[in-house]
Amino acid sequence: MKQIAMLLVGALLMGCGGSSSQAEKSVTEADNNVSEAIHDPYFNQQWYLAKNEVFNRSYGIDPNASIHWQESLVYKGEGVTIAVIDDGLDIYHPDLSGSIVATYSIIDGSADVSHRDTEGYHGTAVTGIIAANENAIGIKGVASRSRIIFLQYKEGMSDSETIELFQRAQMLGADVINCSWGTYDVSDSVKSVIQDLSMNGRDGKGIPIVFAVGNDNREMGNDESAIAEVIAVGATDRENLRAWYSNYGSAIDVVAPGGYEIGMTTLDISGEDGAGEMDDDYLLFNDTNAFIGTSASAPIVTGLIALMIEKKPSLRREEIERILHEGSDKIGDMEYVNGFNQYYGYGKVNVQKVLGVIK
Repeated sequence: MKQIAMLLVGALLMGCGGSSSQAEKSVTEADNNVSEAIHDPYFNQQWYLAKNEVFNRSYGIDPNASIHWQESLVYKGEGVTIAVIDDGLDIYHPDLSGSIVATYSIIDGSADVSHRDTEGYHGTAVTGIIAANENAIGIKGVASRSRIIFLQYKEGMSDSETIELFQRAQMLGADVINCSWGTYDVSDSVKSVIQDLSMNGRDGKGIPIVFAVGNDNREMGNDESAIAEVIAVGATDRENLRAWYSNYGSAIDVVAPGGYEIGMTTLDISGEDGAGEMDDDYLLFNDTNAFIGTSASAPIVTGLIALMIEKKPSLRREEIERILHEGSDKIGDMEYVNGFNQYYGYGKVNVQKVLGVIK
């Protein structure tokens, strides 16, 4: 399984972290009163969600680098169930309280999906971007009232184990599936199951299955993200351009913030009971081991799809793809032919435009 998860700020290495400097804290505190409606203290570090003029100016972030979330947005993923297939989850994290409705680990068949690798935080970080509660602590998820099914994968999964996780997601009622991983070598049997769920799941409407395209600055190749029925997501950076590491190809659908140099403020592994110091519960935007990559971009799109389904539950998967394409911004300096190019897909997702397309 290819690792498309975490890029250190300024380096292509894996790691974990969550500590913050006093300078980071002071910026956060100074910016807290910019938004009166959102009381989550790290919300104003979430440059990928919404523009914050003070924060953006301080860190050289393009005014249009976010997905243009607005406080007036009434949709929060209410009633939508999202399956996250990933390496592990801190189910005790205080910013996920009440959000987790089911868990399953392919490692031992149990409900224990805790991080088995002490260096890991990937699944927790991904889930936070999607579903962190709007609860006056920490951060706000794109779909902060969605329900999460967490399915733990393992390195070197067999095809039958991979298929089991997708089928379990359907069985448990997933409306959307997020996969911030891939193999570059998807088998025909796995591809067939993904296609079947994409076309026939969700009572015949099709389950949108979102894959990150990968962080190797290469063609997507024979990756899960290149399956035509999959929604394939690349990454953009603070300059509102394709992140240099983001894979590309004819099957890419859209791009979303994934960061580089400036990371994505999201959840870290908290204390065992979720009662540690707040700074220890979060990966901040410029931590040494900040969360960066297409693995961060995919859950943004997954969260947006949850908002789309909340607004119009009857949407079919192919309609969701079309609306994402139509509602994306044509960024960058590369030509779009019939609205598409292989580096940006149909553009960077824009929450307001996408939801505005839905009638």
